Amino acid sequence: MEKILKNITDIVRIYQNNEYKSLFELQKDLSCSMFFLKEMQISYNQEWNREYHNHSSKVNAVKQRHADITVPELYACRKLYEGANNVFLAIGREIKMN
Repeated sequence: MEKILKNITDIVRIYQNNEYKSLFELQKDLSCSMFFLKEMQISYNQEWNREYHNHSSKVNAVKQRHADITVPELYACRKLYEGANNVFLAIGREIKMN
């Protein structure tokens, strides 16, 4: 996960500093990294569901809190994907303007 996040961070910094040569290449690289991040999110979601369903409590809130604490990476994946998607859309808008 660290490698994917570093790649996304590098792409965002390159875009922010206008250090790119091709917006198409930048968007392609970001798109691929977002795909791998989404794959990881699916894996963490399965782990979260396993923790939720295997918890001994009968109270949903307790089970959710336990799963959230045990698998915090799921929340991180969601938020990071949202941020990466915003940059992806901004690059797309810039491509359309040129």
